[in-house]
Amino acid sequence: MRLYLIPFCALILTATLGACSDGETPQADAGAINPEATAEPSPEPAPFYVGQWAADPVWCTDQTDGFPITITPTAFEGRENICEMTEIETTPEGGATARLTCRSEGETIVEPISFAQAGEQIAILWPERGTEATLFSRCE
Repeated sequence: MRLYLIPFCALILTATLGACSDGETPQADAGAINPEATAEPSPEPAPFYVGQWAADPVWCTDQTDGFPITITPTAFEGRENICEMTEIETTPEGGATARLTCRSEGETIVEPISFAQAGEQIAILWPERGTEATLFSRCE
């Protein structure tokens, strides 16, 4: 009797699985055969100025005497303020300019800012302040 039980169970299982099928042959997922066929286009890389930066690399880890800034594609964040970046444009030299709208302690300041690549660093210039560009190193 036991010998007949295994083929009988296999027959029941096959019939049950067949009843669940809609009669169509399953198609292979195109992405499983060729992952590039269904892959989304890769996003644009972030602009060179996006990241966490410090005028002194020590500030990336020890914020006793200074602190890093964080730049996102649309914001410039310092210790006590967050500035919205708008009107972002690339320059012919490969840099970028933007308009900052900063709010801190109840005040709003609107001013331009410029970013330029300087090897592994970036040079940041606030043109209306009449100062030299400041070099910032990327924090790891």
